[in-house]
Amino acid sequence: MLAWMIYAVLVAIALSAAALLAERGLKYRKRATRWPWLVAIVASLLLPIAMATVSIPLPASAGPTATVAPKALREMTSVPLASAVIDWSGATSYSASPRIDLIAKDIWLASSFTLMMFLGISTALFHRRKRDWPTDLMCGSPVLVSDSAGPAVVGLIRSRIVVPAWLMEETPAQQRYVMAHEQSHLTARDPLLVAIALMLLATMPWNPLLWWQFHRLRCAIEVDCDARVLRSGGDVGEYCETLIQVGQNQSGYVGAVTAMSESRSFLEQRIKIMLSKPQKWAGVSAFALISVALGMAVFAAQVTPPTATPAAPAAAVTMNPSLLDAYTGFYELSDYSMVTVARKGNGLTVTPIGQFLAQGTIDVTAVNDTTVLIPSIDITLEFTKGAAPQATGIVVREHGNVVLRAPRVDQATAERIRDGLAARVKNQQPYPNSEKALKLVLNNSTSGEGMTPQTAENFARGHDAMANTLASLGPVQSYKFEGVTDYGLDIYDVQYPHTALQVFIQVNRDGALANTVMRRQ
Repeated sequence: MLAWMIYAVLVAIALSAAALLAERGLKYRKRATRWPWLVAIVASLLLPIAMATVSIPLPASAGPTATVAPKALREMTSVPLASAVIDWSGATSYSASPRIDLIAKDIWLASSFTLMMFLGISTALFHRRKRDWPTDLMCGSPVLVSDSAGPAVVGLIRSRIVVPAWLMEETPAQQRYVMAHEQSHLTARDPLLVAIALMLLATMPWNPLLWWQFHRLRCAIEVDCDARVLRSGGDVGEYCETLIQVGQNQSGYVGAVTAMSESRSFLEQRIKIMLSKPQKWAGVSAFALISVALGMAVFAAQVTPPTATPAAPAAAVTMNPSLLDAYTGFYELSDYSMVTVARKGNGLTVTPIGQFLAQGTIDVTAVNDTTVLIPSIDITLEFTKGAAPQATGIVVREHGNVVLRAPRVDQATAERIRDGLAARVKNQQPYPNSEKALKLVLNNSTSGEGMTPQTAENFARGHDAMANTLASLGPVQSYKFEGVTDYGLDIYDVQYPHTALQVFIQVNRDGALANTVMRRQ
């Protein structure tokens, strides 16, 4: 959950930048600027949800017996930005903790409920105030007259214009401009637009970018309203004077409604926009800005969401407490990686080092008396026992397939692994056979030569899927050693005609390929 929330913020950042560019381009063309922000709000809500959960049917085979298979939208993305930002090596694994996910869900629900309750109470109190406002006529139209609130449009179903009492004493010209402004809001149904945006905001109030997008939408609504008033024949000088007069008499709080008076800084911006002259090459500038905005929106849709967290077993299982001490200890995953198993109350924790998919101390879930689950990455650890009371090793399975067999080691061996990993990270030198191992990966070798037995078995099992992936990338153009990661794997940048891969390589002391991970850049 927390990883997905961070991903949603990243997507909202890209969409906010796209809306900002589109707004600037529409200003050059003297067009309405509210729509990019409304689209940004909707997309910031729906895009992260759709990319993480929606699948679409695609043909799985051609010909008369063609079949259709669903393909997740996440698999069609090509920018693993979320992985790069969220992969905090060495930090506690937030995504592996059900407790952290539960806290994130509680914060989400509490913030949405609080905002909805605040809006409901504010609306009720406002309508209670509104009952005491008398009705009068301004420029031939009925208005509500308040002591200080307004000018503004209030109400969704039966929208009314409310004006402050001091405006009734102003000149007819200023009254006409105020009424033209508020009538323009009514005609454009701006109160309904603001209400819809607020309801959308309430579904994800923890996202700060949504609040900023909502603020920009409110500003764009006022700028668009100014433009409509001037297009209807208003004099820009007299209209600006009216805005200044209204701004000097700041109205009382009337809730989330379309009000003529805003902050003084925003009022200055509105006046500058109205007084600005058409710029040379405005059409070209607008086209360029809107094109870049569309590119940013496409980029947001290509950001890869984090991997969904598999559900934990339906029924809670408590491991026999007498077995816990027998499982604690050190288990060697490779020459430069291991896992430490420790007790935590009536359960266990695992602390891997030198592993790409898991870092930090992770609370594991018992499946039975011999097996525990790391829910965030769907990996199980099965403890094996011999004649001795203590476990002799661990069988590591990913999605049910055996990927590693880790023997138990003593503390001296564990210290050697830690020191070896620290030296690799410090020296930033590739494994002696690292480049040879990389070629085995890029060639999708099935011979098993140059690999550990378990790696050869893993390669054979995933050969067809890997072949399809590599075929879609095209021929390798170049590759370059980029360094050693914090978890001890060599990292290579592999360039293809239209994309690039990061390939992570782990080699054992005998020079055999022990582990590899690939991801798109």
